[in-house]
Amino acid sequence: MSFFAFQNPALLVLLAIWIPVGWLIRRAALRRLHAGRKLGGSTLPSSKWRDRLRLFALLLLLLAVARPGISPRRHSVTQSGRDVVFALDVSQSMLAQDAFPSRLEAAKNGIRDALDSFRSERVALVVYAGSANILCPLTHDYEFVRYMLDQATPRTVDFGGTTLLSATEKSVDNVFESERKGMQDLVVLTDGEEHGDQNQRVAEPLKETETGLLIVGIGDPTSGSRIPIESDSEEPTVLKHEGQVVITKLNETGLRELARLSDDATYISAGTSAFDLAGEYSRYAFDKPSAGTSGGETYVVYREVGPLLIAIALAALLAGELAKWFSSNRQASRGAFSVRPDATPPASLIVFVVSLSFSCIARGEDPAALSPFDQAIALQRDGKAVDALEIYGTLHSDSALTPAQASVVHFNEGLCHLSVAAEQAEADPRQALSQARIAQIRFLEACRMNSNFKRAAMQLDPTATLITEYIAQIEEEDERQQQLQQQMQDLLKLLEELKENQTELRESVPGRPSRNSRSKNQQQEKTPPDTVDAKTESQQFMQTQKNLHQEGVSIREIMQSLDQSLANPDAEQSSDSAISKRSNEPPEVSVLQEPLRLMDEAVAAQYSAIGKLQQRSTWPESRDQQLIAIRKIQEIIEMLSSNDSSDSDEGEWDDEADYDEMMEASESEEAMMSSMQGQGDFASGSAMQPLPVPNYSVEDILMEEQGSLQFRQQQRAKSNQANVEKDW
Repeated sequence: MSFFAFQNPALLVLLAIWIPVGWLIRRAALRRLHAGRKLGGSTLPSSKWRDRLRLFALLLLLLAVARPGISPRRHSVTQSGRDVVFALDVSQSMLAQDAFPSRLEAAKNGIRDALDSFRSERVALVVYAGSANILCPLTHDYEFVRYMLDQATPRTVDFGGTTLLSATEKSVDNVFESERKGMQDLVVLTDGEEHGDQNQRVAEPLKETETGLLIVGIGDPTSGSRIPIESDSEEPTVLKHEGQVVITKLNETGLRELARLSDDATYISAGTSAFDLAGEYSRYAFDKPSAGTSGGETYVVYREVGPLLIAIALAALLAGELAKWFSSNRQASRGAFSVRPDATPPASLIVFVVSLSFSCIARGEDPAALSPFDQAIALQRDGKAVDALEIYGTLHSDSALTPAQASVVHFNEGLCHLSVAAEQAEADPRQALSQARIAQIRFLEACRMNSNFKRAAMQLDPTATLITEYIAQIEEEDERQQQLQQQMQDLLKLLEELKENQTELRESVPGRPSRNSRSKNQQQEKTPPDTVDAKTESQQFMQTQKNLHQEGVSIREIMQSLDQSLANPDAEQSSDSAISKRSNEPPEVSVLQEPLRLMDEAVAAQYSAIGKLQQRSTWPESRDQQLIAIRKIQEIIEMLSSNDSSDSDEGEWDDEADYDEMMEASESEEAMMSSMQGQGDFASGSAMQPLPVPNYSVEDILMEEQGSLQFRQQQRAKSNQANVEKDW
């Protein structure tokens, strides 16, 4: 590694233009001399110096383009250290003031002291109470960790309580990296209340991931302390439960039990006194392995000489132009002050040189970071925000970035996250909300690194408004899903009632006689015509069947309306222009296509049964049609409630008598089979229809699964919140 080097040596070929430029300047000087002699004049001595200064300035500019550098410095890309996640208990019991000024502030001060002693460790911050939130992922930016630590309060989590299991699962699943197993530590700062029942479950994931555990117990383990709460009144207010003042104590027994169950765990009882978390962690992590070695991958940064060369070139050009200006004035002034029009310095040349100098300075400011930054800016302008984010992510590890440059990187990264959120807002508002919250954090980081960065500060309010809109959109979507589920449950109830009523009517209609009775009747005379009682029963059966048919038609309309809501959830809010525009598009795929088809067959069978109930002789055929309707309705119920299909009661209609009736070879049976064939061939109707070709990618599947995971986590958090009796 030499003391001096050209960082763009390929650009030294531009020195070849210096020779023809010098020849042109020399030729122009000779022609001026020849023309002056013909006119009886003489050549100014300053012109020779001016030409020489111009050639000298051109040489310096050509050398500056090649970016000469001196005093090289070698920087390491990798840093050795462990991953440390601080799990901070922010439950209301941590507001107790037995430790100064409170348990929570004492824990924060301990984390701040540890951050002051860290050099190459990656640090993350997780807060927990009844649930857990990640305030800061693993990072080397300790200033940002301190900033997020100041924001940690009992309101940072969704609901109160004390559940270390949630913080452990959040850290293991979403913070720690599997490839760094054995080089990760979880530092828990808590008063230890209500941990005893879940100690075994807390220790299991830590054992599986080979994660170290350092527990710091804060609080008075004997007499305890009351919990102050905020109140509008001037008098201090303490937390009460069922009319009794809550006294919180340090649960040393539970914390020691947790340390005993874990393989690599240490418990420290800080009590109510100050503690040195930096020293305790240094002793705990002594001789433990760390990831990587310093200097494994390095890059060299030279101190730029180009700006100095550009400044000298500008001074030479300015000196040449001033010498020409003064010389021309002395020759032109004869008793009166006059200036030749062409004696002023050429402004275009100065502008060109200044712009070239600024370009060279910008290019030579940070060779390790600006080239990827330019690529990210180009991708961002082209609308490729995801690709730009990947490049911005690599710039955070560059230690050569100044705070002003780092703030610009965070600002542009926030804009990219907002672009991604805008693209995902309609399809997946939960993903859009996550992107918007990340953008808000990036803007806060930019403001923290550069307090005068007004553009980043101006983005905070619109981003907060956007987050509120996404939250409202998600709540609206959840409410719509609940309404659809309720409508589906109501539909199932209507189908169950229709099936029961249809089954009851079928059982009340007399069926065909058995085989023995039929053989006896064949030897006797034919059946006498219908009596008055038979006609009355027929009228009653027909009226009841008509009512059931009307119910089936109504249920079919409800199914169709529900199907339209599932296929096009925003149909009610669409304008006329949007509707006319969608009219030219292909129709939406019907979600309830198969249940609707079965319902059409069931309604058709009900209608056929009405006609066959007019005469007593066709009552058996009407029973067959009723059986078809019952079975179709049952299939619909099984489709709509797939999880409960095993609980469906088939005994109401699938009995031996009905089976014998359907298997008999009679004229009514042949009529029934012919009517079934009229609805479609059995083989073609039962054949499996081809599935549509999927039009989604792997990324779509992963995003959908991530959204589902977030939804399940929210639902689990809500259910856990309902079971919390003691929220401190």
